Amino acid sequence: MGLRRVLSDQSVTRLSQPVDPRFELPALAVQDESRPTVFESVEGYPGVTAVANLVSSRDGIAAALGVEPEEIIERMGAGMDAPEPLEEPVAPSFEHVASDPDLEAHLPIPVFYEDHERQYFASSVVVVKDPETGVHNLSFHRMMYESGNRLVVRMVERHLHSIYSRAGGPLEVAVVMGVHPAVEIAAATSFGPDMSELELANALLDGPLPVADLDGLLVPAEAEVVLRARILEEQREEGPFVDLSRTWDTIREQPAVEVTDLYMRPDPYARIIVPGKREHAHLMGMPQEPRIYKIVENTVPTVQDVVLTPGGSSWLHGVVQIEKRTEGDPKNAAIAALAAHPSMKKVTVVDEDIDPADPDAVEWATATRMQPHADIETIERAKGSSLDPSQDYESRTLTKWLVDATIPHDRDPSEFREVEVPGAADCTLEDYR
Repeated sequence: MGLRRVLSDQSVTRLSQPVDPRFELPALAVQDESRPTVFESVEGYPGVTAVANLVSSRDGIAAALGVEPEEIIERMGAGMDAPEPLEEPVAPSFEHVASDPDLEAHLPIPVFYEDHERQYFASSVVVVKDPETGVHNLSFHRMMYESGNRLVVRMVERHLHSIYSRAGGPLEVAVVMGVHPAVEIAAATSFGPDMSELELANALLDGPLPVADLDGLLVPAEAEVVLRARILEEQREEGPFVDLSRTWDTIREQPAVEVTDLYMRPDPYARIIVPGKREHAHLMGMPQEPRIYKIVENTVPTVQDVVLTPGGSSWLHGVVQIEKRTEGDPKNAAIAALAAHPSMKKVTVVDEDIDPADPDAVEWATATRMQPHADIETIERAKGSSLDPSQDYESRTLTKWLVDATIPHDRDPSEFREVEVPGAADCTLEDYR
C-alpha cells in the first residue's frame, strides 16, 4: 500500500513543464491545495517526479483510508485502540543507490521561502527501534540540508529524543519519504512509547501494510525514498523554519545527521510538504482530534465531532460539535477540549446541524446563535502553544477563549435553522446542460 496506489485512485493535478525546486515548485504547489499535485518534471532531476498536497483535504484523507470524511475520527480512534500486528517482512520496492550520498545530487530539496533561504526535507519520517522495548517508533521531523550527506534534525522532547538521549552515542535510524497517507498520519500521531506507529498505520489501512527489514529496522516496503542514517551527538544550528503559524520559527542548536546510505525506487516520487500550508496543518492537527474527542466524550457523552481548523493552523483553534441537552453542555465540552489539547487557544462549540469542518457554517452559527456578553468566556494567563506569536513571551502565557455558538436552550430551535431552497439538494447543473 503505497503513495502511487493512492494517486492512481484520486483526481490529481498533473504539471508536465519543468519546475525549479527553489521557490517555483512550492509556489505552484500552493495554487490549489484541494487535491494532489504531481510535478512530472523537476529541473536537474531527470526521472524524478514530485508530489505535493497528498493529505491537503479531509476528503482526500478519507478516500485514502477508505472512509467518509465524517468517519475519519472513528477510524483513527479504532486504530489507536487496537493497532494491527504486522505481517512478516517482504522484499522492498526500493533499491540501494549510493553510500555517503550527495543528497542534493539525487533528490530535489526545496527552498520554500525567501529571507532565510534554507533547504528542507519537510516530509521526512524518522524510524527508530527502541532498544529497551523493541518497538519501532515513527515520527515526523523536519530536516535542514547542510551539504553532501549532512542534515540537521529538529527534535522535540518526545519519543525519538528519549531514545536518542539513552543511546550514549550515534543513533541508527531510517528516514522514509513518500509513503501511504496512513503511514504519514500514524507518524504524526501522539502515540504512547509502547505502541508502534507502523501497527497503527496497518490498522488505518483497508488491507495490510507491507514492511521491509532494512538492516534491522522495519520500514514501509513501498516507500519512495529511504535514508539510512546516524543521528550524531554533534549539535548544529537549525532554522529558522516557517512553522504551523505561517511565521518564522527560531534558530536552535539541534543534532546533526549523517546519511550513510540512500535507497530509492526506480524513477522515484519525491514527497513535498510546503511548511505552514494545508498539508502541514492537517498532519499536525488531525491526529490530535481522536484524542480530544475521547476526552470531551468523558465530559459530554453527546459529542459528535472535533475539528482543529486549518484557519487556526490546525493547532490553535478548534470546533466541537455536540448534541446539546442542557445549557451547560457547551461550556463543559469546551473546557474538556482545552484540557485535552493544551496548545489550543480558542474552542467554538456548535450544534449537530453545523459542519465543524466548514468554516462558513461555523461562522454562520457564531453570527446567528451567539451573543458575546453571554456566550464567550475567557481564561487569562494560561499556558498555550509555543507556536503562537501573539503570546506574552516574557511570562509564556496567553488568554484562551470559549465560544458557545449553539442555539440558546430557552428558544425555539426552528427560529435558528437555515432555510433551504426546495429541491437544491436533489439536482445539479450537469443535469440541465
